Parts: sequence; C-alpha cells; structure tokens
Amino acid sequence: MKIERINDNQFRCIMSMGELLQRRLTIKKLSSSPPEATRLVRELIERSSHEVGFVPNELPVMVEATQTAEGEVIFTVTKINSPEELPGGMQPPTDLLRMLHSFAHAIKTQQEEYKIRQPKPLAVFAFYGKDNLRVPPRLKKLPAGIQSSLYYLKEQGIYYLIVSASPKQWESFNQICLLLAEYGHRVPSTTASQAYYAEQGECIYATHAIEQMGAEA
Repeated sequence: MKIERINDNQFRCIMSMGELLQRRLTIKKLSSSPPEATRLVRELIERSSHEVGFVPNELPVMVEATQTAEGEVIFTVTKINSPEELPGGMQPPTDLLRMLHSFAHAIKTQQEEYKIRQPKPLAVFAFYGKDNLRVPPRLKKLPAGIQSSLYYLKEQGIYYLIVSASPKQWESFNQICLLLAEYGHRVPSTTASQAYYAEQGECIYATHAIEQMGAEA
C-alpha cells in the first residue's frame, strides 16, 4: 500500500488486489457489505493520518477510485467541506464505482461514523529470528501509559513487537520508537495490526513485552 498526499483536502492510496485479499476483502464483498466498506475507509484515513498528516477534522469524506490494468486500485479520498459538494445523481458504470458511490452516501448520511479522533500512537517492529530479539537496556522500565505485546509468525520466522500509547504520551512514545529502531525494523502499521498478528501468529507476551524482553536479556 502506498499513500500520497495530494493537498490539504485530498490523499491518494494505491492498493494491490493482493492487499485487499489479505484483508479478506474483494470488490464484490465491499459492494454488498457496508460495514466492510466502512472498515476499509477508516483504515485508509487512519493510516494517512500517521503517514502523511492528512486530518479530516471531523468533516465527511468522499472516496473515488480507478482500477488499473495491472490490477491495482487507486483510492482518492477528499474532504467534503459542505454536503452540497457531494456529487448528486451520479450513475457509476462499474461495480467498483457503485461501491465507492455508496461510501460517499454512507458518509453523508452517517457523518458521526466517520469522525476522526486523535490517533492513538502505535508502531510495529520486526525482529528476524530469536537471536535478534533484543531491546535497549534503558527500556527495562517504561512510563505509565505505554503498552507492548509480542507475536511470532512461524511461517515467516519473524517476531513482531507492537508498541502503543495513550494520545498524551506522544513524546515518550516517539523516544521509545527511536531506541527500538536500533534493534528492530519498523514496519507499516494500522489500528488493526494487533488483531492481525494475534490471529495469524503466536502470542509470546500479551502485555509488558518490552519489560519482559529486557528482563531476559
């Protein structure tokens, strides 16, 4: 997935069909399941907030898309400053465009569902093999409000450390991430990351993973 900010009111997300399938989504499923469409839109907006600083400021958004010959889907998300800016009477020619038009309609009529709260700091670090599973010694004791968990994906042979914090802990969270980046590789993440690793992998430490890893060092 690649996210590009176009301007203050728009960002573009390029997603492969494989990435949709990883989320157990298809165009047909999105067309027939408003909750699935809502979940995807939320993921795109939350990820754009982390990666390119796009903030809807509680405004509704409109989602448009095109499908390329290579099979990629390009989503363009636009903040709607007033309901009159939403297109009326549009007749989409394809299932994909019909699905995206339903996004716009749902956002217009259920604006409360799309209010963006202050994002919760979250990061994921990959450690390739048990021998590389280490954390900085100075992280043996973390500030209150910083949580961490550790999962192992056997097929990949990779450990994933998930670090999160309360919105008030941005400064401490960023400092911890800078230290962890010396030991692990930071990988893209969303608010759904923990659920994904919990489903796909083995939970090593559900809580206080950094502290327990430090105690074992």
